[in-house]
Amino acid sequence: MNLLIVDSIDFPFGGAHSVHVTLMMRGLRENGENAFLIIPYGEKRKPINTGKLKYGRFDGVPYCFMRYNRKLVKGVRFLDILAGVFQTAWLIYKRKKKTKVDGVIIGGIVDIIRDSPIIFICWLLKVPIYFWLVEKASLSEDYRGIAGFLNYKSQQLSEKYLPKFASGLIVISFRLRTFYLNHISKDRILISPILVSTDIHKSIDWGRYDIVRNKLSAEYAGKRLLVYSGSFGEKDGVYTLIEAFSEVVKKYPETVFIMTGRGGTQELMNSVISHIEKYQVTDKVRLVGFVDAEELLCYNSIADILMVCRSDSPFANHGFPWKLGEYCMTGRPIISTRVSDIDVYFEDKKSLFIAEFNTAGAIADKVGYIFENFDLALVVARSGQAVALEKFGYFQKAGEMSEFIQRNNIRAGIRA
Repeated sequence: MNLLIVDSIDFPFGGAHSVHVTLMMRGLRENGENAFLIIPYGEKRKPINTGKLKYGRFDGVPYCFMRYNRKLVKGVRFLDILAGVFQTAWLIYKRKKKTKVDGVIIGGIVDIIRDSPIIFICWLLKVPIYFWLVEKASLSEDYRGIAGFLNYKSQQLSEKYLPKFASGLIVISFRLRTFYLNHISKDRILISPILVSTDIHKSIDWGRYDIVRNKLSAEYAGKRLLVYSGSFGEKDGVYTLIEAFSEVVKKYPETVFIMTGRGGTQELMNSVISHIEKYQVTDKVRLVGFVDAEELLCYNSIADILMVCRSDSPFANHGFPWKLGEYCMTGRPIISTRVSDIDVYFEDKKSLFIAEFNTAGAIADKVGYIFENFDLALVVARSGQAVALEKFGYFQKAGEMSEFIQRNNIRAGIRA
């Protein structure tokens, strides 16, 4: 099949979202599909950021950037995004005129208003369109101000009307599928959670990795390390993590909590800092911000425990943490909270350490258990890695997506 994947990501290896899309692209092509990645807007990252060409191929993934590497003020940035969307629609039109397109897959946080040119051109040309949905965005706790309110209303419209244009939906969780069953039949919904691979670090500068790892290992020698990576939104449970950490250091004072990434606004980061000060752990928490791929991998590989403790919010329960897959591949012990579909795939103390949500004491108890039984924790981590490869292997999940699209196209009278 000729498939076009449309998603606005930083490529390659721009974060969990970028890795997710890259793995699906690789998986589709390794399953024999002619998949092509269109990026309406995003950042060209090393090692492809040296050239000015929009088209290219990296790690077996053919791609095209419509707009990239633009440092613009917010209002102008919005116009630049719209330009990228219109250019994407035009590219789909030109491709359809030259060859058959068996499906367009739009991923990420799909917005029916922003993405309407792409949706319209697919409808006009009778191209099957699939929406790859990774959260119920209208439930986000982070909408603020007039722009946030407009975004919220737009997401409400998207969740109601996108299924009317869809040949099928690809969703990340059972809870999200249940929501969309109110709008579309079960056979037109595929659950596709996180994706993992044993070789996602091909772009790593291993020489620099060794230097950074040796430096960090020396800096934190004799310390127990907890590591959290990602956003700092309400769904991510960072306030509960900080409270749990304050309990941990009472018993294990040599413990350090490293937090990479940051919140979407300075207001949110100020709130996190205030929480750290409230629990009097400022000297034990390291807010290192965004780090490059080499440094992030170093933190993950030397961590005693990796944390992915989402809150028990409707938003978190409709999604699934991409970061969990990346963590599983490290072979280091992981603590997760019992949210979303965690219990569907993992068992507590067998393949993952699962704590009750929104409960600092429960998380602190898990940390203590791992510290006191670290050899056993490493066995559990290796089991979790095996489960992740079995349940979330990118080749297998891409094959399921391919079969799903073919099945739905045939049902609609469209044959590859």
